[in-house]
Amino acid sequence: MPRTKRIEKEDILRAAVQVVRTQGEGALSVRGIAKELGCSTQPLYSEFGSMEELRAALLDYLRRHYLHVQCRNYKEFARHFLGFARREPELFRFLYLRRRADGGAPPDDPNYDETVRLLVRNLEMSPETARAMHRQMQYRCYGLGVMLATGYCALTAEEIEQELTEFYCIILRHYKGITDDAQLQTWLERSRNLIL
Repeated sequence: MPRTKRIEKEDILRAAVQVVRTQGEGALSVRGIAKELGCSTQPLYSEFGSMEELRAALLDYLRRHYLHVQCRNYKEFARHFLGFARREPELFRFLYLRRRADGGAPPDDPNYDETVRLLVRNLEMSPETARAMHRQMQYRCYGLGVMLATGYCALTAEEIEQELTEFYCIILRHYKGITDDAQLQTWLERSRNLIL
C-alpha cells in the first residue's frame, strides 16, 4: 500500500507565505520553507521542480488568495489593494517590488476585467477608454501602496479615502471630457455607486 503524501502543494505555499510575511523575501528558500513546515527539503522538490517554479506558484497563490476580491464598486478594489499594502507589507513587496522579466508590464491586477466592466457600464464609456482610465488609477494606487508598504508614509483610512476620491475626480474629468464643476457633480452623482 503506497504511503499517503503528508505535505501538499497548498501546505508549502502557505508556509512560503509565512516565511515572506515574517522574515521578508530574502528568507525565502527551500530550507526556510522546509523549516517552517518542520520537514526535510524533499517534499518541496517533489512538488516543485525548482525554486523558480515555487516562486511563480507563490506569486499566483498570493494574487488569488490576497488580492482577488468580489467588489461592488470601483473604490472598493482600491481600498482592498491599499489595505493589503498596509496589512501585509512584506507580501506586497514580494508581489510588487520586484524586477519583471519584460520590464514593462503594468502592475498585476487580478480584478482587472471586472474593474473595466464596472467602468464601461457605469460611466458609459468604451472598453478602451475604461482601460486607459483604470490604468491611471492603477498607477496612483501602486504608488500609494509602495509608500504604505515601505513605511514612506502612514496614511489613515480617512486620508486614503480622500486621496482616492480626489484622484477619481481628476481622471473622471479627463476621460469624460468634463469642463466645468456642474458637469463633474452630475457625473459624480451618476457614478456614486462606484465611489461609495
